[in-house]
Amino acid sequence: MQVKAPAWASAIENRHPFHANPEPPGDPASAWEWRQFHDELERRAKVSLDELQQNIERLDGELMEATAQLAEKRTWANLIRQTSPQQQHALKSYALTRNKLSKTGVGVRDAELRAAARKELTVAKGAVPVWIMPLNEVADSFDPRSTRFDVVIIDEASQCDPTAMFALYLGRQAVIVGDDEQVTPVAVGVDMKEVEALIDIHLPKDFPSRQHYDGTTSIYELAQVSFGGVIRLVEHFRCAPDIIAFSNHLSYKGEIKPLREASAIKLAPHVIPYRVEGRGVGQPEETNPAEAEAIASLICAALEQPEYARNEEGRPTTFGVVSLVGDRQAMKVDSILRQRIEPAEYKRRRILCGDSAQFQGDERDVMFLSVVDAPPSDPPLPMRQEGPKKIFKKRFNVAASRARDQMWVVYSLDPETDLKPGDYRRRLIEHAIDPAAWEQKRNPPPDETDSLLVRRIQAILEAANYRVSPQFQVGGHRIDLAVVGGGRRLAVECDGERHLEPDQLQEDMERQAVLERLGWQFVRVRGSIFFRDEERGMEPVFRRLEDLGIVPETKPAAAESPAEENELVQRVMQRAEALRAEWQAGKASPERINGASKLNPRARRVRARQAVS
Repeated sequence: MQVKAPAWASAIENRHPFHANPEPPGDPASAWEWRQFHDELERRAKVSLDELQQNIERLDGELMEATAQLAEKRTWANLIRQTSPQQQHALKSYALTRNKLSKTGVGVRDAELRAAARKELTVAKGAVPVWIMPLNEVADSFDPRSTRFDVVIIDEASQCDPTAMFALYLGRQAVIVGDDEQVTPVAVGVDMKEVEALIDIHLPKDFPSRQHYDGTTSIYELAQVSFGGVIRLVEHFRCAPDIIAFSNHLSYKGEIKPLREASAIKLAPHVIPYRVEGRGVGQPEETNPAEAEAIASLICAALEQPEYARNEEGRPTTFGVVSLVGDRQAMKVDSILRQRIEPAEYKRRRILCGDSAQFQGDERDVMFLSVVDAPPSDPPLPMRQEGPKKIFKKRFNVAASRARDQMWVVYSLDPETDLKPGDYRRRLIEHAIDPAAWEQKRNPPPDETDSLLVRRIQAILEAANYRVSPQFQVGGHRIDLAVVGGGRRLAVECDGERHLEPDQLQEDMERQAVLERLGWQFVRVRGSIFFRDEERGMEPVFRRLEDLGIVPETKPAAAESPAEENELVQRVMQRAEALRAEWQAGKASPERINGASKLNPRARRVRARQAVS
């Protein structure tokens, strides 16, 4: 015993307090067992989880970098070994020939040059491991009689009509990427009788699904019919949760899991309704001048605000406008904006105005949706739902899922009187008015079966006036406790009561890695420390909260301010009203907008109030 527990042996030998009586103060076997557990837990507690996590992240990063370098060098080494002098010559000749093509594509020598480029590419193809080009360039460049790739990938396949099928002939395997809930070919201006005649001439009567080769069926839809095996990706990284919620419930049965954390997006709120007076008498139904001018003024006003200067990646915040009825409304907005914004700034902000099809596969930081339709003389308007081939549903889905950070819905209708229940326009407007309604359905009250450790830590944080959400859902993942404040958030993971097998532990680490890439900060509380010393167990949590600038709330947490109470939104709206007043009075400054205004927010608000008054 003197070797294993010298302090205890000395206390017994010298009859120190608790050991002065003839009988021991308790059960020696139990005391010995307790001490062994205590010492082992202390030994484990001295291991820093933060240091272990940092080492794991450092080693993972080094491994990924080394793997990437190895793959790159092996690829180039293999290509150098395999590329013959003839291929190198053909590749250079192909590039030179392509450069000689006219910009219009209809030059006198263009046909001859394209034929020469295709001939060179037949030899040069193997010198480049991956070719990325639009379908029309693929058709110009590769001879299907002599060209075979290991894999052909067709992206945005739901927009490609059956003429894209030739690309499948070029590959031994094919990956077709698309979304049948997005805009598909509509064959505008095509004489369907001529198409049907061509089908009768070239496709036998027993040809499978011959009726689908009419120009209105996408290559994605054809692949669904022919091959099946669809894999749906449900984790969504682009939009703020409130933005993607509309499309999620309109088209995807709520299966999409938004992974971006709302509190980390600086532009808030993320969905904003903006109602204006309708079009004037005699205006065409495809345009709504009031909405067009409102959108243009809102964009010009936003360009003056420092909050819209740069996005999360540090690049200039980008803007887009979608018309939900044709493209004439978008052209009208574009015309106004080009009169009010310097060309360099217009290009720098990547401003694009168009219909849903023009935005498919694209995105912008801030989007403005124009409903276009104006109040009818005899409400309500005819119902607008799916339409033929679900065309309206697809347009609304694409339009409402292009914004990364913020989406404005600009309308002149009264949804309750001008639109019938279930109308897509009404659903969109109502979503803009109450964008958080979806979250109440998705996140029911937390299950009371949460572990004792989670409940105890939650109680301590709430007693300290922190804003805590238990079992916080991020996409398909859940966090034990999320603490939010000051635009920051901390994930608190509680370890101790669950025994994780090695495979489960790996999944837990991968989940944390995914969430960290999305901006989450993590801290872990160990039950082995917490249940023996709560203050010591909570010390890393409070330290991390302080480091992140997450402070206790001085009053009970209120729901996020609606758009009409948001200071930034009010500032943009007031400035937009002032701009429209200047434009209509013919007093607009001849100088067009060129970047964010140098005025501070307070000065801008004063100027806006002066202009309105």
